[in-house]
Amino acid sequence: MQEFTIDTGGWKAFWDRWQETINQLPGLKEVMLERLGGRVQGEVRQAVDRSGLHDSRGRVKRWQNPHVGSGRGYVAVRADSVEVAAGYRDRQRLNAGALTNFLSSGHKVRGPSGRAKRYQPRARMTRVRGLDFYSKAKAESEKIAVQEAEDFLRRLTVTELKL
Repeated sequence: MQEFTIDTGGWKAFWDRWQETINQLPGLKEVMLERLGGRVQGEVRQAVDRSGLHDSRGRVKRWQNPHVGSGRGYVAVRADSVEVAAGYRDRQRLNAGALTNFLSSGHKVRGPSGRAKRYQPRARMTRVRGLDFYSKAKAESEKIAVQEAEDFLRRLTVTELKL
């Protein structure tokens, strides 16, 4: 009778190392998203500066922070959902996200009350133009995302080779 045996010790060691690499993936991905969020946040803040917005105290830039998705599938830079003072002499309380939306995409101008019979409105603008700092930061952010993804793959390859 002929006998054939296979030593699976090396094969089992390979699969153990492979499982260890797979277990490290979520942590590596989270680190990548946090780094990506920080870099994109810097880009959005620069776009706010370049947009011409008069933000001498840096409030609008300070509201822009990275938010990682609950499933760790994406990172977004957006305004925090906090209430802030707005309007003439800070008479109103608005959400920072809503205020950022007004600045970025524009808003309607309040018309005259119409109480005075002879009043003739002199204003000719019905809408304030938006500053579009999110769309201006988008192109550079996409380049940053590609760089971070490539760096992630390089680190994954190095981690795999070390095992």
